[in-house]
Amino acid sequence: MAKLAINGGTPAVKDWIPTRWPIFDERDKQALIETLESGNWCCMWSQDSKVAKFEKEFAEYIGTKYATCVNSGTASLELAFRSCDIEPGDEVIVTAVSFVASASAIVLAGGVPVFVDVDPETYQMSPDAVESAITDRTRVIETVHYGGYPCDMDRITEIAKKHNLFIVEDCAEAHGTEWRGKKVGSIGDIGGFSFQMGKNLTCGDGGAMTYSKDELSISCYSYSRYGNVPGGERYVHYVPAGNFRMSEFLGALLSVQLSRHAEQTEIRYQNGEYFAQELEKIGGISALKRDPRITKRGYYFYLLRYDASKWGGVHRNKFREALAAEGVNTGTAHNDPIYMNPAFQNIKRSLLHGSKMDYTKVHCPEAERIYTSEVIALGKDFLMERGNVDRILDAIRKLRDNIDELVKLK
Repeated sequence: MAKLAINGGTPAVKDWIPTRWPIFDERDKQALIETLESGNWCCMWSQDSKVAKFEKEFAEYIGTKYATCVNSGTASLELAFRSCDIEPGDEVIVTAVSFVASASAIVLAGGVPVFVDVDPETYQMSPDAVESAITDRTRVIETVHYGGYPCDMDRITEIAKKHNLFIVEDCAEAHGTEWRGKKVGSIGDIGGFSFQMGKNLTCGDGGAMTYSKDELSISCYSYSRYGNVPGGERYVHYVPAGNFRMSEFLGALLSVQLSRHAEQTEIRYQNGEYFAQELEKIGGISALKRDPRITKRGYYFYLLRYDASKWGGVHRNKFREALAAEGVNTGTAHNDPIYMNPAFQNIKRSLLHGSKMDYTKVHCPEAERIYTSEVIALGKDFLMERGNVDRILDAIRKLRDNIDELVKLK
């Protein structure tokens, strides 16, 4: 008689503990109502706005001198690159593995993305690959903390200093992540954050840049607000720029959401460590490398490394199918290499400003291997309940206990 659900057996998981995201209560409602009734719905020109208040709170939380809110995470990156004064055709080194916006923001700012391979143990950009990709046109290294796991900021900071390069941290999926006790977004020159609804700090949509250098403060602010400067005259504009402002409603909501963030991050972190430890006992499927320099993880994805050789040669896709039948749905997150998207395979040459870059010839073997046969991704929300972590572990243990039946699925 079949035991695995994929063969008609009873699923291992039938009673998930309900979770919801985003999390809100009366405080969030009251913040929105107060903003509505104030009649001040735009942060323009007001130094006492809800957005300005959140910017101060967020800068303090991240550990930077400044924060500037914008209307999306993509905008935060585009304006960060502009603030680094990249010129048309300048190169920005970026990981092959991330959401497409990590690279499209470079193009929007006039730069040329140079994709590099990942470290197979962390799924983050390989520092060796970064150094090998540097040319006389390189201006910025974009450290994407993919899924909430931080890049090797020791090595990359050393490389950037050696070659006099800017570091823009893409923290869109890493709110609360720490490297040696410092939050990401405070280590490089500029951090870029997203507050899109799925992120672990959200207002529905929005973004922010974090930075400490005074020489960047005018650029980051001006590029986001029609070229105005902080405290300047209303209709005096210092650079040609667009409008990327955040609404007062979102600023008010973020202040309340931020008040919960540290506690939520700690819950996910502790449950994530527990999950990793229990997976090691099962074998054949593991969390990303545990590194003592990572002092906190702010999860967006929980990325797992599947080793088919430890599961009788069962392909990752068949394993995921069997796990889904047991009640645990998974994905591959953003692990499909960015350069394989039509946006880059068929990119207009005019967007590359004379660069000879040909993305049809880019090949990052580790990124491609991981995407096709190794990575298994879970979202962040199960980490809020230890009971749900245990349910997933039970499903994986069931597949392990019935591996002979699983192997026959090949």
